[in-house]
Amino acid sequence: MDKRDIFIAELRDEARRKGLSFRAEKRRGKGGHMMVYVGNRLTTVPSREIDPKTARKIRKQLGLVD
Repeated sequence: MDKRDIFIAELRDEARRKGLSFRAEKRRGKGGHMMVYVGNRLTTVPSREIDPKTARKIRKQLGLVD
């Protein structure tokens, strides 16, 4: 399990704690990217390792950061 997969698992857990639906699709992303849906929000997760700054931006886009 690489670091991106661990990050996706963390997003899934955060969405469940907030009572939001979660879906991640590799086939819809371009190249190795992944499309992540939380509730009615959507973002793209890059295929590379996710640094802390990028992780915070992704969480903010998905509404998981207060």
